[in-house]
Amino acid sequence: MERSKSTSIWSKLFKNDLQGMLVPVIVLTFIGSINIFSATYVSSISSNDGLFGGLFGFFPKHLIFLAITGLIGILAYKIDYRKFQNPIFRRNIMFAVALLLILVKVIGTTINGAQRWIILGPISIQPSEFAKLAAIIWTASLLGTHKWRKPRPRRGREEILQYIGIRFGYMLPLLAWPVVFGGLTMLQPDMGTSVLIVMFSYMLIFLAGFDAKLFAATTLGLLPIGFMMARFSPYRWERLLSWFDPWPHAQDMGYQTVQGLLAVGSGGFLGQGFMQGTSKYFYLPEAHTDFAFAVWAQEFGFVGGIIVIAMIVMFTVYGMRIASEARDDFGRWLATGITMLISGQALFNIAMVCGVMPVTGVPLPFISYGGSSLLINFVAVGILGNIARRNVVGVKQIGKKEQLPSLREETQSRFRPNSARQTISR
Repeated sequence: MERSKSTSIWSKLFKNDLQGMLVPVIVLTFIGSINIFSATYVSSISSNDGLFGGLFGFFPKHLIFLAITGLIGILAYKIDYRKFQNPIFRRNIMFAVALLLILVKVIGTTINGAQRWIILGPISIQPSEFAKLAAIIWTASLLGTHKWRKPRPRRGREEILQYIGIRFGYMLPLLAWPVVFGGLTMLQPDMGTSVLIVMFSYMLIFLAGFDAKLFAATTLGLLPIGFMMARFSPYRWERLLSWFDPWPHAQDMGYQTVQGLLAVGSGGFLGQGFMQGTSKYFYLPEAHTDFAFAVWAQEFGFVGGIIVIAMIVMFTVYGMRIASEARDDFGRWLATGITMLISGQALFNIAMVCGVMPVTGVPLPFISYGGSSLLINFVAVGILGNIARRNVVGVKQIGKKEQLPSLREETQSRFRPNSARQTISR
């Protein structure tokens, strides 16, 4: 009773789930724009870097990114999401992303010890951002046609081993490309992003019905591997140690964490005021990218931070509502994966800034500066919007519970009207 009551409350806020999903995206994008202006104007004045220097800093460049990526997001909204399930189209996307990740190691530019960007004149591309969405498309597309077998093993050893083999036989193809993308990203090196690329697909498999006990055992088995990868990398190990207790390392590995905590804490309840924050005066590294939330919290305080978190929660609720109303399995898992992609990155970024998690290069969606991140986020939102639109069309055409015909069936029905009526009536 309580669940249906809360659901009706969310339903009454907006005309449909698409509107409910877009409102927080628009608000977060506006917050990100004014935050980028505030976070970069000091460094831009000091550098006076030509067209994008002076008082406005990176702001004109961000507006150009915003216009271009917003237009691409609208185009993604116009594309029927079921086309991503086409094997040829899907395969081309996977190979293109893999090629970009390989090119990073060949012609990529190294910044702060990491080779993650391909510089093309005034444009820089970060292929690992593309890999996040591509991995979700791959896993969701296979889950859309995947039928989980649920054998009940007897007590015998052979039956149990056969059961485990069948389950892992289902899992491995679903993780094939995400693992490839994660491995190539790890070579840059970027452990945080590579973990996210695999993790979102991994979570989709669990939500799709993978055995809970076997999933937990697999996760526990992977933890020692992650620990060893961190332990035998001096840089990562020092990051972990400084995360547990950043204050003794405030001048070296714990510097970002300490400055982020100081910025968030100094904001108080209402903040220091727009453009009045002091952390961006060369105290806080990556103030406009990874630690954008710290700048926002310092200038707009606890209230500003709650507004950002509330928008993320609203996006998550409506994203999951779109997933639950999807007319086919592919749409359901794709919408779920996209919602987790954006909300999960926001959760990791805010937790990192607040010292709850180690420092990683995870941007805050729609708020952190970066063209590649903004592009993928808008494309993801466009795809999610297309799923929402198909949900509304499906209710009008067929009804609330009936599954829509596949893209192939629908295309054929345009030339065979009788076949269309049979498909709909079925």
